[in-house]
Amino acid sequence: MKKALVIGVGPLNGLGGQLCKKIAQNNFEVFVAGRTKNSVDKVVDSIVQDGNKAKPIVVDSTDENQVKSMMDEVGSGLDFAIYNVGNNTPGKIIDMDPSYFRDSWESCCFGGFLFAKEVINLF
Repeated sequence: MKKALVIGVGPLNGLGGQLCKKIAQNNFEVFVAGRTKNSVDKVVDSIVQDGNKAKPIVVDSTDENQVKSMMDEVGSGLDFAIYNVGNNTPGKIIDMDPSYFRDSWESCCFGGFLFAKEVINLF
């Protein structure tokens, strides 16, 4: 069976959750990764109830050690990987506090770097 990893999964009806469901329907075992155990578990439960395969992973995409551990859990043979992490909090630059920008940058850019680096190392 092919393997896919989707990180940045929140609510079941969000983009990450729906990507996981669609990928699982196409004969992939999906590793469903996100920060919130409850959200990740709901997506996995929905996939399994549909008769497909999924495994939950709780991870902070900005923590290098957690990202490496996630990749160890996924293991070799990864066929498909999606980075869907975002802060989902709109704002205008003129109104942004520097800490808001730093948090956004860290989750969207730095986390994406860590993810890409580890995915590339699997190949």
